[in-house]
Amino acid sequence: MTTESPTQVQSFDWKHLFFSFEGRTRRSHFWIGWLVCFGLGVVLGWIPLLGFILSIALIWPNLAITVKRLHDMGHTGWLAAIPYAVGIVGAIVAAMMIGATAFMNMAALENEDPAAIIALIGPAIGLFGLIFLVGLGFLLWIGLTDSQPGDNRFGPNPKGF
Repeated sequence: MTTESPTQVQSFDWKHLFFSFEGRTRRSHFWIGWLVCFGLGVVLGWIPLLGFILSIALIWPNLAITVKRLHDMGHTGWLAAIPYAVGIVGAIVAAMMIGATAFMNMAALENEDPAAIIALIGPAIGLFGLIFLVGLGFLLWIGLTDSQPGDNRFGPNPKGF
């Protein structure tokens, strides 16, 4: 019969995973946290107003797991702002593109010309596709890149070596 001290047994700390921005987290824990947030987001998407408000609350846990994963890779947590910044700037540019195209082709849009409608939404759809690819690329980068070996400025290696 062996007895293990509390320091030898590592338990999965959900509170630290979802609410703390300090320390490091392993890839497997990142994916568990990401899947929990994604699943909650999908379920909350089916609830009209309350679901939207609670989905906004999921930004914090999503950022927490992302920052800790970046720390595990040896990077600053501020890199987590990249997909958000690209999304905000891209949405503003897409809105401006749609507005400018609608203003310049008002007569064609009033006549419901299909070419004018495609000219209106086509570039914006392409821009939203690009925004999606940046977010997906960022997710795969932090989710598939191995940890920085050993301790780093953000704490000890969560793998233990």
